[in-house]
Amino acid sequence: MSRSQPDPNSTSSASRLNRRSTHFSAGSWSPSAPTESWAMVTPTEVLQSFRRRLPSIIVTTLLVTMAVVAVLIVWPNQYRSEGLMYVRLGRGALAVDPTTKTTQSVSMQESRTAEVVSIGEMIGSREIAERAVKRIGVEKINQPRTWIDRGLKDIEAFFQSDHQLTSWLPKSAGKTVGDLTPEQYQAQLERENAIKKVSQAINVQIAKNGYTVAVAGKGDDPLLVQSVVQAVMDEYGRYHVEAHSVDGSEPFFEKRAKESRDIALATRRALQETRNEMGWLSAASAEETLRERIIDLEMKLNTADSELAEAISQAEELRRQLDGTKEWVPVEVTLGIANAAGDQMRSQLYDVQIQDGEELSRVSPNHPRYKLLQEKMQQSAQLANAEREDREERREAINPVYQELETQFQTIRAKAVGLKSRRDAVNERLAATQLDLRRLNEDSTRLAELTWEAELAEDTYREHARSLEEARVNSELDELQMSDVSVIQDATLNLKKSGPMRGLLSVVGLLLGLSLGLLQAILRDSPVASTGGSRSDFSRHTAGKVRRRSKSNSAATTDTDLDDVMHEQDTIEVNEPVTAGLPNGDTVATNETTGTFNAPMPR
Repeated sequence: MSRSQPDPNSTSSASRLNRRSTHFSAGSWSPSAPTESWAMVTPTEVLQSFRRRLPSIIVTTLLVTMAVVAVLIVWPNQYRSEGLMYVRLGRGALAVDPTTKTTQSVSMQESRTAEVVSIGEMIGSREIAERAVKRIGVEKINQPRTWIDRGLKDIEAFFQSDHQLTSWLPKSAGKTVGDLTPEQYQAQLERENAIKKVSQAINVQIAKNGYTVAVAGKGDDPLLVQSVVQAVMDEYGRYHVEAHSVDGSEPFFEKRAKESRDIALATRRALQETRNEMGWLSAASAEETLRERIIDLEMKLNTADSELAEAISQAEELRRQLDGTKEWVPVEVTLGIANAAGDQMRSQLYDVQIQDGEELSRVSPNHPRYKLLQEKMQQSAQLANAEREDREERREAINPVYQELETQFQTIRAKAVGLKSRRDAVNERLAATQLDLRRLNEDSTRLAELTWEAELAEDTYREHARSLEEARVNSELDELQMSDVSVIQDATLNLKKSGPMRGLLSVVGLLLGLSLGLLQAILRDSPVASTGGSRSDFSRHTAGKVRRRSKSNSAATTDTDLDDVMHEQDTIEVNEPVTAGLPNGDTVATNETTGTFNAPMPR
């Protein structure tokens, strides 16, 4: 058989084949690599795998289910106990710590929900768990009640025994920390284990927008669970009282009340002594008294001045009237009584006039004696003429008008003197009162200071006495264990098992076994194997198909066939040696420039 000549179309086809070679990135498909139909798993293939591995699936499901059921059968039963507590509005919510004092700027309005939540947190605290353990007993709580606990304890005792099977194991002398003995260390561990069991067994639930707190417990011993729940509720009642009480408040306020009482008495006594020394009852009352006294004295002084001025005016008017009134007035007048003295005087006067006339005639008019004689004669004539009239006899008496005016004058004068004396006395009293006022102003500062100290001491004593009484009342109530949290439902003894839910868990075990059976079927029987072998077999099958197609076809193979071949070669993974249809078994060469794998065209 002659060798056929190469077709030029095949050369171009080979070049196109090289250009369209499969590209792989380092260890992964390139983005241009198409998704192959053989790598996709169909539901039919999965069902075929399940059908082939059906016995193993059934066996796995049965084994897992039987194991779960066996565990559920031997698993200890669980029992529940429930109790209910009510938080009422009591002294714990309304009372204030006696060591504090509220003011108008402190708002005491708060939601009771926060109080209920706080109570729930306190019930679930470690302190309550420790108290419950102390009340019930560590030995009773840690006592093994199930076969698991008894088995673990027996195993632990076996390893700690001197049995010949465990004699080769190192024996511990007992752990200790600090000054604790091994016995104390072990007792502390057992106590911590009991506290942990109580904390895990207790579940606290708070009603939304309510004032009830539900305390529930769960364990493998119904009597123990009931005891734990009841102990938790009872111990919290005492703990709630202790939490709201103030230790040492009663002796503190008792001491403070005694001290403040002594201080109040001392300040009050000092105030009274100072008042006695100063002569004041109180600054305010003394000031009011002095003010009224000054006003009264000023009014009296004004009245005295007015009355004195009036009396002086009346006295002056009476004096003027007295000056114008005769003191004596005639009562009886007798006329025509002869005057012997006048007659005798006239006769003598006539004799003298005759003698003077004769002498006057002998003296010239220019002589000085002439003028003297003439004047003597005129005087003698006047005397004689004066005695010429008839005599009258008169009888006089005191003028009654004058006498009345004199009486009034003396009265007004005496009144004026009295008014003047009264005015002087009022002035002196007013001056003395003003001096007292000045002294009061000087003493008021000291009195005010002592008064303030006395009032503050009294207020302090009252507050301490009131706080002492509140502390005593709170102490009495605390001794009676009276709080605003009460147990309205004791812990129930429920002998009906609450768990484990064996039916539901058995169904869950069955589903788990079925899932594991299906998973092992998928892992053991890959869906690719259902098409006729592994991926390497598939690669060899594809390479043989390419060789047969290259031998049967002529050199005028179309670009479409080559594309199909290259499309089949693209499914080869990069981590497996690629022999895609090479007769001599050559592997794909690596293109160092592009970092891709180039599959050469098959010959």
